[in-house]
Amino acid sequence: MAGINDKKLKIAVIYGGDSTERDISVITAIQAIKALKDKYVLCPIMIEDNAFYIVDKADEVKSYIGNKASKKRVYLDKDGVFAAGFAGRKNLFRPDCCLLCTHGGSGENGGVQGYLDVIGLPYTSAGVEASAVGMDKALSKTLFSSLGLNVTHYVVIDTGGEKVVEKVEKEIGYPVIVKPVSQGSSVGIAVADDREKLKDAIETAFYFDSRVICERALTDFTELNCAVLVKDGKTIPSELERPLTWEQFLTFEQKYLAGGGKMSGCGRVYPADVEEKVRAEVQSAAVKAYEGMGAKGVVRIDFLLDNTTGTVYINEANTIPGSLATYLFEKNWMNYVDVAECMVNDAILRAKTHKNAKFCSNVLDVYGKSSANACKMHGKIL
Repeated sequence: MAGINDKKLKIAVIYGGDSTERDISVITAIQAIKALKDKYVLCPIMIEDNAFYIVDKADEVKSYIGNKASKKRVYLDKDGVFAAGFAGRKNLFRPDCCLLCTHGGSGENGGVQGYLDVIGLPYTSAGVEASAVGMDKALSKTLFSSLGLNVTHYVVIDTGGEKVVEKVEKEIGYPVIVKPVSQGSSVGIAVADDREKLKDAIETAFYFDSRVICERALTDFTELNCAVLVKDGKTIPSELERPLTWEQFLTFEQKYLAGGGKMSGCGRVYPADVEEKVRAEVQSAAVKAYEGMGAKGVVRIDFLLDNTTGTVYINEANTIPGSLATYLFEKNWMNYVDVAECMVNDAILRAKTHKNAKFCSNVLDVYGKSSANACKMHGKIL
């Protein structure tokens, strides 16, 4: 695939942030820098403490261990990346596009996306609305259900206590899986099969979020993941993977700490060993969810196959997935660079075709000339 205008584009790789997934974001960024350094002119920008920084040796893990990173404060606005000093501001980099590697928190819930919209820089993820919906497990389930997709029965709570526990027992029953509404990477998640465990699970979840979702936990199921992106204007699903785990859900440790640095340390079967009917249903549902959300870039959508009933449930959407889910497109004959190029080209094209019509109004002029409608204070027209 040719790049936009066949030129070597300038890409700002944005990562880090304020979420519990910050370290995973760093890993995703390092992978992106190493994979794309020959394809694009890159400028890695880390978000930390609500500010932007350029880190020395940004492609090395040791640069981030123990908060010993040598970094320089920079600023990002419509003119690009610049440093400020006594002699004024110095422009360092003008990106054609921002590659977002930010997982969780304001980096994935629409916060960073909104900032980039305001300053007018293209970026490779879903916009503000879709990002917010994807990050909120309750909102996303409401949307998925409205699209005719299957979701497990759930209730959302904003407080704990005996009455809440009784409500969950009555409406959901056991076993129940308890999750913070707006966290990722399995942070704060627990499965309970009795009242005491349910109380503990709710308390833990509330430590990470102000809202908690309780869902009926399947006991005999297969987890399936499918990624979706736009290639040459067409929405395409990836091949499916089946993550391997010995638990009732993939824990943070299994996802990131079990493989000595590999993102899928718990192992996986790829392509997933499922019937063609199931594969087609999952891929169709993934595309439907992606388009229904108004998602952009690469989104990994996770599903649960109930092995008893054969029902496929959509679980959640990750609008900026770990490793940017590039590994899921190997069977689509796409490598890391191919996937990134799809994201970048689509982001730039969207920015060029975005409708931002301006409406000229003379309201202020009329208002200022009209004493009848003017603001008054102490009898004087302001």
